[in-house]
Amino acid sequence: MFKTLSGPAIAGLCALFASTFIAVTTEVAPVGLLIDMAKSFEITEGHAGLAVSAYALLVAFGAVPITIATSRMDRKMLMLLCLAGYVVSNLISAMAPSFGILCFGRAIGGLAHALLMSIAAPYAAHLVPERMTGRAISFVFGGTSLGSVLGVPGAAAISHFASWRVALYVIAGLAAMLTVFIALYLPAVRGADTKALKVPVLRSPQATRIFGVVICVNAVFFFAHNLLYTYVSPLLLVHGLPEHLLSIALLVTGAVSIFGLWGAGQVVDRWPAGGLFGGGVAMLMGMVLVYGHLLPAWPSVAAVGLWCMGYAAIIPFVMSGAIRARATSADVAGAAINSSSNFGILLGSAIGGHLLSTLGFPALCPAAIVITLGGILLAAFNPAAFPRRLQHD
Repeated sequence: MFKTLSGPAIAGLCALFASTFIAVTTEVAPVGLLIDMAKSFEITEGHAGLAVSAYALLVAFGAVPITIATSRMDRKMLMLLCLAGYVVSNLISAMAPSFGILCFGRAIGGLAHALLMSIAAPYAAHLVPERMTGRAISFVFGGTSLGSVLGVPGAAAISHFASWRVALYVIAGLAAMLTVFIALYLPAVRGADTKALKVPVLRSPQATRIFGVVICVNAVFFFAHNLLYTYVSPLLLVHGLPEHLLSIALLVTGAVSIFGLWGAGQVVDRWPAGGLFGGGVAMLMGMVLVYGHLLPAWPSVAAVGLWCMGYAAIIPFVMSGAIRARATSADVAGAAINSSSNFGILLGSAIGGHLLSTLGFPALCPAAIVITLGGILLAAFNPAAFPRRLQHD
């Protein structure tokens, strides 16, 4: 892809890639820190999962209105403000004397995330020709997989050798360095050419229906994934994995997810239906394998890796599908995807915590499996949203 792009476009895509890395690392760091945070505040692991819910809550309900309210602002300035928000969020969370203050710090990060992840995909689309939109989005959102590869297990490793607070300080430092990188290398993109704030218009009933299906499919898959993945650390402990090997196990599952995103990038602009179906089936198979005690420690890590690989593959298909529907502006489409993603994360982490605390993994795993199957069927029965094949001029 890079062979035909200009130097500034390449630098911009790399800056956006790094931004999504910081975003997802900030969002899901508690997954790797969950056990230590629970011990520090003397709360249950299910209760500690609310640190993810607090973040997702602000994104779920703030993404669309914040994106609309900032539609006329310079996109690069917004990216800088978002990165500054991640710095503040992680610093407050690291210094939090109570779990409530920690959730407040996480909520600030949710506000930054609500905007950054909404404008990242359309920002990438502005930097490349239309025929390369899907691949550009796949590359930019590769940062989300890198966040799983390095961010979550890296935070877990730092927590193991130092503390979970030090891990958050490190993330804040990385966000500060990225802010400087963004200021220097991200090409500027103007906001909408309007003199007054306007609610975006949905362009046609058919486009609106397709867009709605994409949003629903996205929310269902995020719900299913986070229902179980938020509590993947205690899940792997139940399967017999030693606690001191958790960071290595999370590194392995994150590394495998890179292959899902890479595979999606190869087909996202050609075969949306087949690619999304393959990702959903991989998720489903991995979740089935970790149900009960079918697998011991390291084979269960491999099963989690398979499910994470499928989940990572789904993201480019829904992102490009929302923009391709042309139901509204690219920025608002990205905001709607971002909102629905975090609505799924919010439901998954909150309901998953309740199920884990009351019924345990024997109820949590089947729930995730059923919801994943629902997402696969919803996409399969809506070929207008996810066509079998795309044609390009």
